[in-house]
Amino acid sequence: MKFQCPAKVNLFLEVTGRRKNGYHTLSTLFAKINVYDVLDMEFANGGRPTLEIIDELDSGPLSAGPDNLVMRAADAFYKSFRIGVGVKIVLTKRIPMGAGLGGGSSDAAGTLLGLAKLFQIELTAARRKRLHAIGVKLGADVAFFLKDANFCLATGIGDRLRPLELKKSLPFMVLAWPGFGSPTAPVFKALPPRRRADILTHLSQLGRLKRRLQAGRPVDEWGKLLFNRLEQAELPVMSEVAQARRILEAAGAKGVRMSGSGSSVFGFVSSHAEGERVVKRLQAYPWKVYLTSCHG
Repeated sequence: MKFQCPAKVNLFLEVTGRRKNGYHTLSTLFAKINVYDVLDMEFANGGRPTLEIIDELDSGPLSAGPDNLVMRAADAFYKSFRIGVGVKIVLTKRIPMGAGLGGGSSDAAGTLLGLAKLFQIELTAARRKRLHAIGVKLGADVAFFLKDANFCLATGIGDRLRPLELKKSLPFMVLAWPGFGSPTAPVFKALPPRRRADILTHLSQLGRLKRRLQAGRPVDEWGKLLFNRLEQAELPVMSEVAQARRILEAAGAKGVRMSGSGSSVFGFVSSHAEGERVVKRLQAYPWKVYLTSCHG
């Protein structure tokens, strides 16, 4: 059985506070995009899951041991649903790691959903709640990937989700990964102090963005409302991300932003043909570039 695990971008991300346990609280707008890792699952001998990784990005050595999010998700699923049958899982990596695209979280969610399908476990409301609880323990973004929704407004640590229905598809997107990762924890730690009034202003901006997206307005009317507070982190890596943003904007993309904690950047184009022209211009740089779109 094959299971596709989509990447995501954050169309909006404001950091609203910090909990005593160190986790930051957010107000964000998630969007699934058409870039995927793939999970292949089949029954195998033994009573436990095993993992093999095919890395199409040549990222370097990837652990397939118990620390991998796929294995952590599988082990948690086995324990929660009392599974005693072996499964071989093959993960094909196509989403860059450390890029702010949620690849690991999507793989974890795909593992939970895929195993439920493989073992023909009906996902009642109670069982979905159980998967959500498992997902939150694995990572803040996992809960979003467990949802069927293509777009979600999220608060808390990203685990309190409200699906957002759009009547019209968003334009094509050019996504560029500069080829290096951006570690999440240092990015949050390097954020400069923020005033409460500034945060409230940006939350109002999110409200306007949501209404214009729902109304199916063109990107010219909402592109400038996209926002990512983490772009302001004072880290050397951010200067390279800012350069990638400027290059993508100069190539003609609109609403250009970094996704999540970086290091990937994305922007919207008016057509597939324009997207191909932008991608061609970016091929002068040693980046991984995708012409893609949001789900829906």
